[in-house]
Amino acid sequence: MKRVDEVAKHLAEAHKKADPDIQQIYMVEDPTGAEVRLVEVSGSVGYTGAVMPFRFAARPDLDIPYPSVVILLSPEEKTLLDRKELELPDTWGSSPRLVPIG
Repeated sequence: MKRVDEVAKHLAEAHKKADPDIQQIYMVEDPTGAEVRLVEVSGSVGYTGAVMPFRFAARPDLDIPYPSVVILLSPEEKTLLDRKELELPDTWGSSPRLVPIG
């Protein structure tokens, strides 16, 4: 079975093809290794001032053996996240590290 980081990179590539306005994609490690966690910054996303996770079930039929969580942020919201004026979900830990993957 593929590792979580391999699936994250696969999803990031697919998402960039679907949304050419994506500026950056980050992976946030799940310490349990049970799900893929992505934060995507895109100019096509409107500003809401909120962090809203979108959850998706595993799709082994599409070579995605893990459930995934995607958070879409506008560039302005990413700036707020960097300034700690917005926070990622509590379940992701107190200071989750964003690892650029795309």
